[in-house]
Amino acid sequence: MGTCEHCGTHFPLTRSTRKYCTPRCKTNACLTRKPRRLRADEVAALHELLHAELDDADLFREKLREIIAPHLPPLPVGVGVPGMD
Repeated sequence: MGTCEHCGTHFPLTRSTRKYCTPRCKTNACLTRKPRRLRADEVAALHELLHAELDDADLFREKLREIIAPHLPPLPVGVGVPGMD
């Protein structure tokens, strides 16, 4: 038995149904898939951030969040992140 990666139902595994229970679930999974790759400008911004001299770990985390997940709310400041040496 397998578990469908789109709807979560259990189904018998065959050669044609390895990840999804039906062709419709496979199609729907492709339509609702989130992008997993970073764009070139995001990669360039990550390289700049990694080579930058930052004194505060919270500032580093916030800049990283702005690059990777700009749609998420800002991270709370001072939640137990150790300082960068």
